[in-house]
Amino acid sequence: MNLAKLFEIQRVLDARIMEKHPELVGQNNLDWKILALQVELGECANEWRGFKKWSSNQQPSKIIHTTEGATTENAVFYQCSDDECGKRFYEGDDRLNDLFGKNDEDCPACEDGLLYAFRKKNPLLEEYVDCLHFILSIGLELVIQDRYANEVNFNIGSRTKRISVDQCFKDMFIKVALVSALPVDEEYMELLSTFTTLGDSLGFDEDQIEKAYYEKNEINHQRQATGY
Repeated sequence: MNLAKLFEIQRVLDARIMEKHPELVGQNNLDWKILALQVELGECANEWRGFKKWSSNQQPSKIIHTTEGATTENAVFYQCSDDECGKRFYEGDDRLNDLFGKNDEDCPACEDGLLYAFRKKNPLLEEYVDCLHFILSIGLELVIQDRYANEVNFNIGSRTKRISVDQCFKDMFIKVALVSALPVDEEYMELLSTFTTLGDSLGFDEDQIEKAYYEKNEINHQRQATGY
């Protein structure tokens, strides 16, 4: 995984956030980024569900469909917005014509509703890359990313010993707390390494993570544009 590239992409997003929120310029932004990372870790654990021993459902929901971030490039189907119709259209349907090149066509079935694009979303993976966004942003805040961008051994998917997911989450919360108390190079590198161990234990590979990061980064830019 090209961390140096991810840091640069994150730098652009952070700069846009600063431009949108000038009150953040010149102040210490580490504390709220640390808190945001802790919250995102909790949300990631919540999607994992493995700690919910009181529940009969302890499996993550890995695939859902959403209109957020859906484009003509990543759409897997279009659906009519009319409640009485609600028909889905997939690529290969003769009635689509160039539908997958547009996102605002009238429904060819009922001719009343608009068609909206839907993309596949892995909620657990998306929460994981939300954490990655803040980890990268913290590295930028500490101005230490350049020294360690390519020194972390991701090794995702090929570890000889996999650590349990619940242990990985506990380790992550400890590492985040240590970075907060001791914002130094070594602690940040440990945080990155522990985070990759978590990704491995969740069953993700580097290509999945990198692709999901790019997709969520685009959504984050869209959110800045719309005042999210």
